[in-house]
Formats: sequence, C-alpha cells, structure tokens
Amino acid sequence: MRKIILVLNHVQAGFGSDENAMLQPGGKKSAIGPGKTLEPFLAELDAKIIATLYCGDQYFASSPLEVQKKFVGFAKKFEADAVLCGPAMHYPLFGEMCGSLAKAFNEQGIPAIAAMSLENPATEKYSKDFPVEKMPKKGGIGLNDSLQNMAKLVVEKANDHDTKELEEKICF
Repeated sequence: MRKIILVLNHVQAGFGSDENAMLQPGGKKSAIGPGKTLEPFLAELDAKIIATLYCGDQYFASSPLEVQKKFVGFAKKFEADAVLCGPAMHYPLFGEMCGSLAKAFNEQGIPAIAAMSLENPATEKYSKDFPVEKMPKKGGIGLNDSLQNMAKLVVEKANDHDTKELEEKICF
C-alpha cells in the first residue's frame, strides 16, 4: 500500500473562505475535502491518503519557507511515498502554494505533483519543474477524469515508475 499525502488550502480543506485565509499549517491523519473523492481511485491502485496537510493560502504567501519546512518534515516523518498538491483549479494563491510546495517536496527527494487548470498563473510558472496535472477550472467539465488522472500519476510517482508517457497525456 502506497502512502500519499494530500495538500490543500483552507477552502478545499473545509475551513471556510477568505475569512480563514490566514489559517496556520495543520493536518489530519485522514482524507478530507477532495481527498474523499480521490480515495476510491487511489484504493484501486493500492494507495491511500495517510494525511491531509492544509494551510491558509494567504498565510502561506506570508511565510512560505516556514510552511515548506513543516510540511516536508511531516512527509518525511510519516514516510510518504508521494505528495499530491491540490487540486488548485484556477485559484492563483492556492496554485502558487501548490507549486512552491511541490517543488520543495521534489527538491527534498519526495515525489510530488500538483493539479491546476490552464488559467492558473502557477501552471506556467511550475510546469517545467515537476508534473502539473491538467484539470478544469471550478465548474468546468472533466473533473472526475482529472481526479482519476491525479491518482494514477501520484501513484506512479510513489512507485518510482517512469511517468514520461503518462505526463505527455495528462500534464501541461
């Protein structure tokens, strides 16, 4: 069973909207938010979300190195096989958070991907550094397919497989 960590912002984690954008880093040892929808796709691939890490995206913007250090440390402590940052859809602050964190995880030897829409400014910024899985913006068509693709790619990364061919199909 592969151990996956999911990273969400305050909105996706269920902590409200802009009034909680300064939410400090935290986590739950379970799948929350979109992780609940991802669970069956991951289970089919012999993987499980062992924890969901979350943070207000404005808090992250004000303290990126602090959040990176905490989240990377947590992933190492719990021996995560891979990390999925997002889905950030078209939200710029959440996209920047996902991109920066996925880059930090990869630099520390923990395979990480992000999921964003084309409209997210972070997509272009980070898609050359690590795989950014294509997804629709909020309300767009194809979310279920995108979630399945997120699960496939993060598990392939967790298994240390060559993902070049899969990335060409589902990533920017």
